[in-house]
Amino acid sequence: MTRISGRYLAKRIVVSYITLLVIMTLLFALLRSMPGTFLGAMISPEMTAEQIARMEEVWGLNEPLWSQYLDFMINYQTGEFGMSPTRKVPVWDVIMRRLPRTLILFGAGFIVAYVVGPLVGMYLGWWRGTRKDKSIFSTALVMYSMPAFWIAWLFIWLFNYELGLLKSTYMFDKFPEFQWTIVTTMTNVLHHMALPLLSITFVGWVGSMLVMRPSMNNVTEEDYVFLAQAKGLSERTVMIKHAARNALIPVATQAIVGIAFLIDGSVIIERVFSWPGIGDLIVAAVLQQDYPIAQAAFFMLAVIIIALRLLTDVVYTYLDPRIKFGEGQ
Repeated sequence: MTRISGRYLAKRIVVSYITLLVIMTLLFALLRSMPGTFLGAMISPEMTAEQIARMEEVWGLNEPLWSQYLDFMINYQTGEFGMSPTRKVPVWDVIMRRLPRTLILFGAGFIVAYVVGPLVGMYLGWWRGTRKDKSIFSTALVMYSMPAFWIAWLFIWLFNYELGLLKSTYMFDKFPEFQWTIVTTMTNVLHHMALPLLSITFVGWVGSMLVMRPSMNNVTEEDYVFLAQAKGLSERTVMIKHAARNALIPVATQAIVGIAFLIDGSVIIERVFSWPGIGDLIVAAVLQQDYPIAQAAFFMLAVIIIALRLLTDVVYTYLDPRIKFGEGQ
């Protein structure tokens, strides 16, 4: 039997949709408040006033701001992102070419961080107060305080310049000395992805650990844990099957925040490693004042985060059977 009511789910979908509309409005306002327009890079001194006016008409810049806003809100909700003025190709094509690259890198980073972090937090919470707990926890806090860009440059210096073990730029070799096959392509991409992935997870796992550790510490005092121990179950069984499952609930909430931070970090990591994803695209689009691409990139990231936040409500009900969303509403 389902533990989430249809009425509650519909309410959450409406709230998510309104949130997306607010984000789109803020995005439109922020990008339009930047000085200049992308036409500045397209206008040459030889162009006449009529030609400039024609370009403004083509790109809709001669319309009132409220009309541009309405067009933006309607078009983006129907998947019409328009053309890129700097790349002369449909914005949708650019986004769809870049988005999978970001999802591959940061999806892998998210999985590693939220496997390692809760596991470490589970053991630290179980070993609460021990020397092992204090030493690992203190080391993790030091790692968590390190800036992402500094870690990235440190790893590039160590693993690329000094040891020559890992690639530090791009997604694959531009001029390979081998023939491209499925195996060589995957191997080459993984070789290039290893260093940025290491930079992401080096700090990323600590956030989930910091949530899991006190949560695990709290559930160890629950009656059902003492009952499981009294039944003679092994320590491993009690820790994982009985204590850790309930301790994971706050981690699921924090995971959405973790995704947001990972996506935010994509701008830095992708620029440092020249990884051709959404983060690198956003920086280039903002510098070129390419509003259509910048808006579409931010919009897609917002959709992903809001959708995952909605999914979290459903995941709660499977992590803890006591949670029944929407009953009585």
